Amino acid sequence: MEARGSAPQRALPPGARSRPPAGNRASIGEADAALLLELCAAMLAAGLPLPRILEELAEQVPGCAPLRRVVRSLDLSMPWERAWAGQPPVLHRVGEALAFTYLTGAPSVAILRSSAALERRAHLRRAERRAAELGVRLVVPLGLCALPAFICLGIVPVVISLLPQFG
Repeated sequence: MEARGSAPQRALPPGARSRPPAGNRASIGEADAALLLELCAAMLAAGLPLPRILEELAEQVPGCAPLRRVVRSLDLSMPWERAWAGQPPVLHRVGEALAFTYLTGAPSVAILRSSAALERRAHLRRAERRAAELGVRLVVPLGLCALPAFICLGIVPVVISLLPQFG
C-alpha cells in the first residue's frame, strides 16, 4: 500500500540509467576543462568517433548540454569554428583542443592529455594568484583585529607601570 502523497515508483528497464532532471544539473566550472579533456582522450583511446564523444558528454556530464547544438551543427556540415561559437568558456577551450582531432583525423590522445595537464596548471596558477591577492586584502582587517589586543597586552601595561604610584 502506498503512502499518501507519494508518487508511485516506476521500474527502469534493464540497462537504463537513472539521471537527475535536466533542471537540476549544475554548470561546469573552470577546473572541469581538464576533466573533460581527459574524458575525451579516454573515449578517443577506446575508439569512439568525435561526434559520438560530444554526444556522450552532452548527455552524461552536467553542464555539457550545449554540446548537443555543436553536434547538430557539425551534422549539418557547419565549419568547426562556427559550430563552437557561443559556447561557454570551458566548453570553448575543449573545442579548441578537439579541433586538431576533428580537422585532421589524426590520433590525438597524447595531445588531449597534455592539453588537460596545461589546463590543470593554468587553473593552479589562477588559484595561487587569487590566494596571494586574498593575503594582501586580509592585511588591514587582520591588523585592525590584532591592534586592540596589542594595545591591551603590550602598551597598557607599560603605561600603567610608568604612572606614579599613589601610596
